[in-house]
Amino acid sequence: MQTMIGESPRTGGVLLVTLSLLLLGCRGESSGSGTSSGSGTMQGGLTSAKNQPPIFTEVTASVGIDFSHEPGRFGSYFLPEISGAGAALFDFDADGDLDLYFVNGTLRSNSVAADGEDVAEEDADASMTNRLYRQEADGQFVDVTQGSGLEDPGVFGMGVAVGDVNNDGLPDVYLTNYGPDRLLLNTGEGVFVDITQEAGIDNPRWSSAAIFFDYDQDGWLDLFVANYLDYVPGRTCIKKGRQDYCGSFPRTPDKLYRNLGKRGEGDSPVSFADASQSSGIAGKLGAGLGVVCADFSNDGRPDIYVANDGHANFLWINQPDGTFREEAILLGVAYDSLGCGQASMGVAMAELNGDRQPDLVISHLAGETNALYLSHENHYEEESVRTGISAASVPYTGWGVVLLDLDHDGDLDLAVANGRIARRADDSELRSKPARGSNPWSPYFEPNQLLINDGTGAFQRLVSRDDSFLKGEAMSRALVAGDIDNDGDVDLVVTNIAGQARLFLNEAEKAGNWLSIRAVDPRYGGRDAYGALIEIHAGGERWRRYLNPSSSYLSSHDPRVHFGLGKVKSIDHVDVVWPDGSTERFLGGPVNDFRVVSRGAGESR
Repeated sequence: MQTMIGESPRTGGVLLVTLSLLLLGCRGESSGSGTSSGSGTMQGGLTSAKNQPPIFTEVTASVGIDFSHEPGRFGSYFLPEISGAGAALFDFDADGDLDLYFVNGTLRSNSVAADGEDVAEEDADASMTNRLYRQEADGQFVDVTQGSGLEDPGVFGMGVAVGDVNNDGLPDVYLTNYGPDRLLLNTGEGVFVDITQEAGIDNPRWSSAAIFFDYDQDGWLDLFVANYLDYVPGRTCIKKGRQDYCGSFPRTPDKLYRNLGKRGEGDSPVSFADASQSSGIAGKLGAGLGVVCADFSNDGRPDIYVANDGHANFLWINQPDGTFREEAILLGVAYDSLGCGQASMGVAMAELNGDRQPDLVISHLAGETNALYLSHENHYEEESVRTGISAASVPYTGWGVVLLDLDHDGDLDLAVANGRIARRADDSELRSKPARGSNPWSPYFEPNQLLINDGTGAFQRLVSRDDSFLKGEAMSRALVAGDIDNDGDVDLVVTNIAGQARLFLNEAEKAGNWLSIRAVDPRYGGRDAYGALIEIHAGGERWRRYLNPSSSYLSSHDPRVHFGLGKVKSIDHVDVVWPDGSTERFLGGPVNDFRVVSRGAGESR
């Protein structure tokens, strides 16, 4: 989302751009690993030729999902109303299947309205809350929000992060808001308890993305919160002669909370200390909308990448003394190839070029291009033009973004949820006739996209008139990935501002086999080992994936790590680098299987 909060400095970035991109400059919105390493690459099983068979089929209504995002009063141009709609896939009741949670945006009673006025009690609809859906054994979803504690009386909902903060084996929930954030503890009885204050969480700013990770490697999940803008309701901008949303507000510092576990005072089952100042995180002002964590510096400690709106992104490198040093410019992941700060929203991370280092895909505004940062030894280069991502993305505004192997050919493909934040004056080129109607939000609608990895690291846009994920247009935001029906492939959930959330099952014709791995640590209640790196070896090939479900935009994914394996028929072995840097090797086994690897059960390396 372009915030227009100052000109971005320039760097000597790689200027591999087309003439059209050079003309765009730093303007805002206008009218498997990707290649498997080892003995060679695998050719993708899908192509981008027109009228391809569908990959996704929508099943939203048939499985009982009826959530619709409530943004507020149209026409007030209240910026949070088009910025939220986070979602999570997680097994809150520990029954083996994924449940669904949606973040709503409705202004609650006694909160601040879009025009700065207080919302009267009678104007707040208490039924329009965040929603929790439990998946039943037959694949149906049941709304169990009432009495769950996850309704959230916050001012205006944004995103969600999921993690086991007290090491009891149950996933807990952190909610970001325009208004006070909330930390909710899973009791294991279908109820979540608000422990925000007693746990020491106090973030009054407008927050967006959040992520749990163990930055001090003590076994307790810490928390990073990306804050957005110091927003003042009621201010709008004139764009193309018409009133529209305005993002020209001051930047804010992000938050880092250190989990003290059960060592804190009081009755809280877990306590956090605000480490924002002492760690150096609060020393830079940003406008964060997306965040991922991984060891970008290859020193055994988890680092933090923050996608900032309209200026340089941050890459916080974790130091041995508990501080962080910001090195995004130095490493080449701060700007686009022109040296411009882009309107970064969502972020996806995976190894794409076979060098054992994490690569990044960042979604941006229409008129810019979604960015692909590929690692090269000790630096990154922005290579969206060479890989085909640039041409496919330049007409659209991307938000949620996911790297996933759609057809199990061993290469990671790309899914993007799109939707504008500036009204389209003449949208005849990109809008389909059914979307025109009388919906006042329709000038902000765009279609979503699937980009297929051709096996060489290049991406081609999939064109399919019958694919449910590609059909229709909306103001899409969160994009969440997980094996919802437990059939071995990755499905998608997308949220839409002022519209219905949609659930899509993956029914692509598969080019190979798969493996799903859950990595747990029994020393910490058997919780998912956030920060672990999982590497599969088979037939001279290898595939690497990172375990941390928070990424995309305001989302939390299936914590199980999915691998497409191509024609491989059995696994030689599985290596796991645990969050503290220790490594274990686990015996191989069959493909097309769900597997749990438990720390201590493998061979130390």
